[in-house]
Amino acid sequence: MSLRKNGFVVLVVGLAGCTHANISSIPMEISGVGTAYRYQGRANFAHQFAEADRMITEDCKRRNGGRPVIVSAQKQDLGVVAFRNGNSTTNATVQATSNRYGATAYGTAHSHSTGTTTYMRNKNQEILYKCVK
Repeated sequence: MSLRKNGFVVLVVGLAGCTHANISSIPMEISGVGTAYRYQGRANFAHQFAEADRMITEDCKRRNGGRPVIVSAQKQDLGVVAFRNGNSTTNATVQATSNRYGATAYGTAHSHSTGTTTYMRNKNQEILYKCVK
């Protein structure tokens, strides 16, 4: 969402609360491990790691009443998100004089712009786990 008021631009992006995650409904058979399941979700903030633990634990309780054992955990860099904020102002002064032969106008204008940009890495995590009793 972008909001513009009196030359002030604000970019509002809500990533901090995002816990986009899912658990695959299709189990995998891994040699030497057995049946495993795949969790995928964001990996940017502590609450996203806590949500992964909660979802995996609930999934194992639902499947066989057991607890999760991590088989593999990987993070993937999805790129960069930019948060931008800027402000620009222009002041102008014009003076005009006239007589019976014509008119003259002259003036000055000054512009000033400031802004900041903050970047954040956006990461995803993939966890393979099995449910043991």
